[in-house]
Amino acid sequence: MENQKTRELMATLRLLSPGTYLREGIDYIIQGKTGGLIVIGDTPNILDLTEGGFRINCQYTPARLYELSKMDGAIILSEDAKRIVRANVTLRVEPAIHSNETGLRHRSANKFAKQTEHIVLSVSQSRNTLTLYFKNQRYIFRERPVLLSGANQTMLVLTQDIKAMQDAVNTLNWAELSGNVTLANVVTAIQLCERVRRAEQELNLYRLELGTQAQSIQHIPELTTEIESGLLMTEDYYHECLRDGFEAFEKIMGLDANNLANQSNISEALGYPRDIRSTFASLEPRGYRMLSRVPHIPFTVIESIVDKFKTLDKIFTAAIDELQGVDGVGESRASIIKNTLAQMKTTTTQPHTLTLSMLE
Repeated sequence: MENQKTRELMATLRLLSPGTYLREGIDYIIQGKTGGLIVIGDTPNILDLTEGGFRINCQYTPARLYELSKMDGAIILSEDAKRIVRANVTLRVEPAIHSNETGLRHRSANKFAKQTEHIVLSVSQSRNTLTLYFKNQRYIFRERPVLLSGANQTMLVLTQDIKAMQDAVNTLNWAELSGNVTLANVVTAIQLCERVRRAEQELNLYRLELGTQAQSIQHIPELTTEIESGLLMTEDYYHECLRDGFEAFEKIMGLDANNLANQSNISEALGYPRDIRSTFASLEPRGYRMLSRVPHIPFTVIESIVDKFKTLDKIFTAAIDELQGVDGVGESRASIIKNTLAQMKTTTTQPHTLTLSMLE
């Protein structure tokens, strides 16, 4: 669900969440107003790019990190951040590497992170802020009041978007099971699902930054399942002109907030015309999303079923022995698929909002 850069950032932020041993030492530096430059990683490549300073090679403690930060040079921690390897070293940075940072410490940290692809932390002495550099990424940690305010606002937006997403998905469910899916149904559901995914991702950043202080930010256990199921809409409806659903998903993920708000951009990312009202023919889902709701079916088996039958309607009308002909689908699993899909068809009711719009 998350691209590589986001996964890497999330993993790095976990190392620095309030309540962790590493963050405790950094907080000492912030409170002491000494500033600091910390490299996490003691690979031969990193050590070869340092000069001067002292070989420490002792167990990490927050107090030791703080005391060593009083010297001007950088501190090198081991790869697991459990040992202080060197202190007061000069980082030999490649001059050709570009950085937009203005302060000497932040510029060195930015360039060294790009050069080594390791985590480098810069604590500003004048502003008392912590900035994380990792590869080409830069992340400034925020103060607790700002975090709590932002988290509460994001939670409010997320709650509203979840309700809208659920309404859109219910409408799409009914349209799929009644064989009357419009491009507008699909685009609206994908748009809202992506908004919810992004809001939840933003909320996760707040949780990581707040660490042990994040108890007030509630988790919505079923949300991940809803988002994952919703993302299969893209796999169900991307146009054949595209190579695969992942290509469409990458395009949608690449839209900024303003472009995501324009449904024409989502339609185009799926391979359809920008004017979503110009496509009058009903769309046929491939069946990924509905099959994902059948209990205990691996996604590899779902892919095999869709590969054979091509559309959800053909999966609905397939006989049990036809389903059994798919790799991974035995008699028991074929019966479960047939019964579950049949139950969906009989229990899914026309959404209230859609009923009202038809009566107007």
